[in-house]
Amino acid sequence: MIADVRGAAKVRRTQAERSDETRKKLCQAALDAMNEVGYGRFSTEDVAMRANVSRGALTHQFPSRNALIIAAFQYLISSWEEDWHLVIEKDRRKLTPDEVTEFLWQKLFQAGNYIASLEIMLASRNDDELGKGIREIMTRWAASRDKAIATLLGVSLDRPETDEFIQLSLCVLRGIALHSSFSSNSNQELQRRLLDKWKSMLIATRT
Repeated sequence: MIADVRGAAKVRRTQAERSDETRKKLCQAALDAMNEVGYGRFSTEDVAMRANVSRGALTHQFPSRNALIIAAFQYLISSWEEDWHLVIEKDRRKLTPDEVTEFLWQKLFQAGNYIASLEIMLASRNDDELGKGIREIMTRWAASRDKAIATLLGVSLDRPETDEFIQLSLCVLRGIALHSSFSSNSNQELQRRLLDKWKSMLIATRT
C-alpha cells in the first residue's frame, strides 16, 4: 500500500503540462514586468529571470518579443473572463449601476495587471504586428465584457442607453485607474473618493 502511494506521488507530468506551466509563468512574469517597468524598458531577458526560466526555454515557447506580449495579454484577458463568469454564475442577483461600478473597479481596474494591459494597448498603436494581435483579442474581449456587464445589470445590451452607460463607466474608471498609476500611496484616498463620487452620481440618477 505504501509503495502504491509513493508510486502515485512520483507520477510525472506530461510534456504538455510542463509546457503549459512554463507558458503561464512567462505570461505572468511579462505582465509583472509591464506593470513595474513599462513597455519602453520591457525585455525578454528580464521576463526569463522573473519567471526563473532559461532564455532558451522562453524562446522555445515564444520565438519573438511580440509573441510573448500577445500571449501575456491573452492570458490576462482569459483570467478576467474566467473570474467574471464565476461571479455571474454564482450570484445571479441583478446589480444596480453603482454596484456594477464597484464590481468593475474591484475585478478589473484596481487589479495589479490593469496598468500592464494599458501599456500593451498603447504600444500596439505603433507596432503593426503587435497591433494586429492585440486588436483581435480586444475585439473578442470587448464583446464578452459588455455582455457580462449587461447581464449583471439585468438589461439588454441592444438598448442604446445600456451601451452608453457601459462605455461611459469604463471611460471614467479607466481614467481613475490611470490617474492612480501616477500617484503615490498617499493618494489612494483620493482615488477612493473619486470612485465614490461617481457611484453617488449614479445613485442620484435612480432617485
